[in-house]
Amino acid sequence: MRYSIIAAMLPALAACQQPAARPPVTEAQAEQIASAAEATFTTGDLGKIMDQYADNAVMIDASTADPSTDRKVQAGWAKNFVSMKPADYQVAGRHIQLIGPDAFVSSGIERFTVEAGAARPTVSARFIDVFQRQKDGKWKIISEHVSMPPTPSGQL
Repeated sequence: MRYSIIAAMLPALAACQQPAARPPVTEAQAEQIASAAEATFTTGDLGKIMDQYADNAVMIDASTADPSTDRKVQAGWAKNFVSMKPADYQVAGRHIQLIGPDAFVSSGIERFTVEAGAARPTVSARFIDVFQRQKDGKWKIISEHVSMPPTPSGQL
């Protein structure tokens, strides 16, 4: 009798130990996640900015030729970005691509102003961010590529 009770309880116990399945990310949720991450870019808070990236993120910065997975290098890039005092951050033409229940790509053109003496010029850059839901449920950027748009023909 004890064995049949234990045998009947095993599936229930096994189900208790499995993490609850999370619903797949929707396009609307992905848009909100990306926008929330980008909102940190103009806070001036290096910690908040770097918290948007997974520890093993691959990043390609517009100011360098080589990708990096080195957190110190990446933090240096973010520190340089913060030093320009970016503001008025906007994304034009965002594209969201769902690539699984726990991952998506956000790409587009980012525009923001920077401090350059007394002037505040607008800077534009192309970006691709790959977001992945982590085991703790937080969304992190696992890959980022930022580049400057090419110079239009005749304007070299």
